[in-house]
Amino acid sequence: MKKSRSITLIVPLVILILLAACNLPSADETQVPASDLVFTQAAQTVQAEMTRLAPTQEQQQPAATTAAPTISFPTNTQQPPATATAIPCNQAAFEADVTIPDGTVLSPGQVFTKTWRLRNAGSCTWTSGYQLVFHQGDGMGAPSGYAQSLTAGTVPPGGTVDISVTLTAPMTAGTYKGYWRLREPGGAYFALRNNSDFWVQIQVATSATNTVTLNAVTGESGTVRGDGAVTTTELIAGDASDDNGLQVFLSFDISSIPINATITEVRIDFTNYTVHGDPFAGLGCINVYESNYGVLNAGDFYLGVPTLPFYEWCSTAALSNVVSDNDFKNLIQSRLGNTRIQARVQFPDLFTDGDGVADAIRLNAPKLSVIYTTP
Repeated sequence: MKKSRSITLIVPLVILILLAACNLPSADETQVPASDLVFTQAAQTVQAEMTRLAPTQEQQQPAATTAAPTISFPTNTQQPPATATAIPCNQAAFEADVTIPDGTVLSPGQVFTKTWRLRNAGSCTWTSGYQLVFHQGDGMGAPSGYAQSLTAGTVPPGGTVDISVTLTAPMTAGTYKGYWRLREPGGAYFALRNNSDFWVQIQVATSATNTVTLNAVTGESGTVRGDGAVTTTELIAGDASDDNGLQVFLSFDISSIPINATITEVRIDFTNYTVHGDPFAGLGCINVYESNYGVLNAGDFYLGVPTLPFYEWCSTAALSNVVSDNDFKNLIQSRLGNTRIQARVQFPDLFTDGDGVADAIRLNAPKLSVIYTTP
């Protein structure tokens, strides 16, 4: 009985040994120590666990984030301060040609007024000591060195002033240009901001010359006595025998002269006269003046001190000559478009010499010869 039990225990033991033998490595395989095997198995177990717990590649990628926009701020570069330009004391700036723009066509000998508008572009105030001066080119009646006051008042910095000068167009056709500048009270010249002069430029056209004779208009011309008596039948200047002063008033019709005419010359012809007594010795010189009296009446007798005359004669020899007069020329030029100019003839020094004798001059046919051109 004991024998059978032993066999029973041996058989399973043999089977276990055979199974173990089947799992032993062959002779050509590397023998791994049992201790290493233990560590290898442990490592494999850890690796397997890490593999299980590790996230997938998609899980490993961080979530996409939107990049914050980049905001650029301008660089505030500090600029150096502007350097102030010093304004000179005396400097002018051209504003406008108020009259006679460049290229204006004028008749030969035509008198005209050129006006510039200038601005005080300097730092000093212009006063009456400042002058307008002809510099160079065509003077058109302005002699070399001609100067006149720039203003009667003052022109502060930034202010403007209209400057006028009276000139005369040359008698020959062509283009003419004259240059002008300014002069300060100390004598130094200055001009525009670009250091240039300002100018007047005209074109003188070829024109026809005409002459018209103006006779004293009957009924509008006459004599007025100091006592108020008026006559339109005689033209007597001087002293009557009753010691009343006598003055002659002359009216001339200028309506026949074209309004676009340029008066080049006026000649006074008082050569047809009669002398009574000795007027030049007792009363002085006989003069002619402008006098817009209108309709002749007693109140036209002039009692005051006359202004400067247009012309004067101090002897019969002088009165016997036809004379040219610029004052009459300018008067007629300024009145073109009107029908009349009027004048007064008198001895201004004395109304009478008180000798009870007539000392007078009778003008028998006073007249004016007007020479003018038209374009």
